[in-house]
Amino acid sequence: MGQLANQPADEVLNTADLVLTIGYDAVEYWPSLWNKGRDRTIAHVDVVPAEIENDYDPAVELIGSIEETLDALTPLLRRPPMDAASKALLSRIAQDREQMRTEASSLSAVPIHPLRLIAELQDMLTPDVTVCSDMGSFSMYLARYLYSFRARQLLISNGQQTLGVALPWGIAATLVRPQEKVLSISGDGGFLFSANELETAVRLKSHLVHMIWIDGTYNMVAAQERIKYNRVSGVDFGPVDPVKYAEAFGATGLRIDRPDQITTTLRKAFDTPGPVLVGVHVDYGQNVKLFEQVYEGSIL
Repeated sequence: MGQLANQPADEVLNTADLVLTIGYDAVEYWPSLWNKGRDRTIAHVDVVPAEIENDYDPAVELIGSIEETLDALTPLLRRPPMDAASKALLSRIAQDREQMRTEASSLSAVPIHPLRLIAELQDMLTPDVTVCSDMGSFSMYLARYLYSFRARQLLISNGQQTLGVALPWGIAATLVRPQEKVLSISGDGGFLFSANELETAVRLKSHLVHMIWIDGTYNMVAAQERIKYNRVSGVDFGPVDPVKYAEAFGATGLRIDRPDQITTTLRKAFDTPGPVLVGVHVDYGQNVKLFEQVYEGSIL
């Protein structure tokens, strides 16, 4: 919810007469996109007061510890029996997932299509894996198609201003969850924002796999430029060789050259002690299909 339009969560939100916002920041999902002209009650739960605007004017604000507030509210909730509309929505979500996996399995071209990578990653997303996402076109694929049922398993900063966060975030995750496997993912552009932190990962002996989706551009910026100016400018950069870069820091570097190497290479990376960089060239040629679903205001 918040970037790609007309998702199941948006449909649920559209029918709500009461909206409970928890730790909500307007920059993540502008009120004008989900609440413009609506006459419904909003309850604001946060550690700070709401920023009042035309489309976000809560009827009540519960300010303080979010955890304690939710603990106090939970006993007041009553879940009614599931209605036909909810059952139909859940059924459609399940069908969409199966359709995506069927489509992804047929994508065997090189460079690799993002959906094929997502489908392979889904099979590896066991409960003992934490995924940390950088920002970029790839993160929209992760947010739309990769699903998790464990709290704080898939970590994404949706504000679109955090290029370079994945590698240091992954290092932190290995310190907080040393018993888990940690996979951080970035584009090649985002990786270059904090690639020097590989030294930190090597020094700390972080059991970390960092995956780099390579296309040689700031692809999301290019998409924004096409939408706004009908052209691109200043989004291309030179080649990134994650294997040589990793070896220069004393880490391990691996490459994925074909779709049938995705799972085996990632399993090898997880079984290798210390930090591992995994590079994969991706084909963003069909990104237009994804960006057609985007709320224009959410990426400009």
